[in-house]
Amino acid sequence: MLINYIDQLKAILRVTGWPQTRLAHELKVTFPALNRWMNRRATPHPSTQKTIYALYKDKVGILPVPPKEIKEALRDLDREKKRHKDLAKLIKTSKGFREDLLLELTYNSNAIEGSTLTKKETETIIFDKGKVTDRSYVEHLEATNHAAVLGQIFEGAFEGPISQDTIKELHLMLLQGIRPDAGKYSKHHRAIRGVDLLLPGPEDIQEEMDSLSRKINRPKKRQHLIEHIAAMHASFEAIHPFGDGNGRVGRLIMIIQLLNNGYAPCVIENSRKSDYYEALEFAQKRSETHLIRFVAESILKGYQIVRKHKK
Repeated sequence: MLINYIDQLKAILRVTGWPQTRLAHELKVTFPALNRWMNRRATPHPSTQKTIYALYKDKVGILPVPPKEIKEALRDLDREKKRHKDLAKLIKTSKGFREDLLLELTYNSNAIEGSTLTKKETETIIFDKGKVTDRSYVEHLEATNHAAVLGQIFEGAFEGPISQDTIKELHLMLLQGIRPDAGKYSKHHRAIRGVDLLLPGPEDIQEEMDSLSRKINRPKKRQHLIEHIAAMHASFEAIHPFGDGNGRVGRLIMIIQLLNNGYAPCVIENSRKSDYYEALEFAQKRSETHLIRFVAESILKGYQIVRKHKK
């Protein structure tokens, strides 16, 4: 969850003015159970923590992450960057490292978008060129295409500024053989399932992407690079220029930006999909702080893979 469940419970009580008995009733638990949670003598079940968070969102709303937390997260990242200055060399010389990254990034990014392939099945497809029964041809192609794009990125094919041609090429490589409009901006109205966000009409996509392309390679003055990358990711996903594949393209753009600036790639795990989507939507509507922290945490996950191969 984005914040501690005890903080959520306290915030609900503060905002609503409820006594703890009322809060226990709303959560469908006993007062003694709630009291134990509040006093750290017990921990609610993960499903109950989700219920607490849902009530928190309903009664309190999501608050921006304090600036101090953001600064600490970015300092942690910069320390990791200094420790692993040979990251580019490691990517090019360590086959095991590249394969670990290929598997983690391909499996998780496709799973976030609904692929039913397991990590083991993804490994079979991209490394052994095998076929997994009971899985569609499209899912096989999604895995091989994504791994092929990452291979190109690791080889340095996308060094330099991010342009609209770069973005279209990424989409073409990802969706070739899957969609006839691969590499082309959508000519139709789009919507993000489950998100209350009005996307630009097809007639406005080019103008929106022109604006994004002017900003994507130019962080604001005194803005940390990770803050800039998170902001651009939120902007790209809010434009949603393609008929499909926007999430995967957006995450690949972040990987390119990070590697080109000496950081480990962000590994956004499918297990954190709901946190990712929530932080992304919050960034598009109110504040980018949760997304900045989430991206920072995902980069640290990338550094875990780095450390594994530097022992």
